Amino acid sequence: MNDLGELSRQLCALLQSPSRAGPGAPAAGDPAAGVPVAGVPVAGSPAPCFALENGRWVRWQFQAWQQRWLLGVGCATQLLESATRARLEEALLRVGHASRRGRQQAGLGSSQHAELVDCDFPVRPAQLTAAAVQDQLQALLDQFALLAAGHAAAPGPDMAAESGAAPARGCVCAQAFSERMRALEPGRAAGSIAAQELLFEDQLPLRIALHPRSHHWVLEAFVWDAAALHGTLRQALVSTLLHINRAVIDGRALVCSLDGADRMVVLSRWHPEWAAQASVLDWLDYSLRQARRIRGVCAAIALHEAPAHSGAGRTA
Repeated sequence: MNDLGELSRQLCALLQSPSRAGPGAPAAGDPAAGVPVAGVPVAGSPAPCFALENGRWVRWQFQAWQQRWLLGVGCATQLLESATRARLEEALLRVGHASRRGRQQAGLGSSQHAELVDCDFPVRPAQLTAAAVQDQLQALLDQFALLAAGHAAAPGPDMAAESGAAPARGCVCAQAFSERMRALEPGRAAGSIAAQELLFEDQLPLRIALHPRSHHWVLEAFVWDAAALHGTLRQALVSTLLHINRAVIDGRALVCSLDGADRMVVLSRWHPEWAAQASVLDWLDYSLRQARRIRGVCAAIALHEAPAHSGAGRTA
């Protein structure tokens, strides 16, 4: 088994290393990526992944979209009792919405590896310390243990500290948000940073909000009401969305999640510094297209339920 302190020291150097853009960037699981971390690998893992105690592991991969390394923790689920696995998967799916301000993402790999990733760590790689990496890994491992025990999907430390924070009004991101939302709704007060609610022709509700730290905009598309789905159908839907989360974590910032009202929500976020790659309208179009595709997945699964419960297929 690996020592968490030693892994943290090595991972700190990896996270501080400059990202490589373009075709030369290392890919998740690519042996040529040159990952300078030694340890005991986990069989079947699609990316560098090393075992800890109690069946948990640490994994890292390169995310091409943001040109950065991501850290995750998790476990294999094949040997879990079915009810325990279902409880863990649903708790993991709720993580996305609970952490929508400081984004975490949970996924389920093709080899049935359940994983929890903090996609915002580290905020400033150049200032990172080995102690900070170890603290973050320990926090993720503790959170994963709580989720596996059936506890609510509590947000991480950063989210808890700023859950009541109001977005700053004076920054460039907030100003751009205010101007764009006023263009969508001319009746909005000048300078308003209130969330914008939209409803599209196909009855797809969307909310656009400014992150409390004003780093980016948060888009929430409410694609399905899962309150009436139970048993194997619900478990199938949860597992499917977790597989989607695992597939997209290598790409854009998109998260399938389950909120407190049992609505399936597709979350994405847009940074002003991404404007050269995708304008906010392009990003909105991308988010809507993905939300509609995922709503189609939910509808296809819900079609298999008994006619007596057909009300489960209503949209949020």
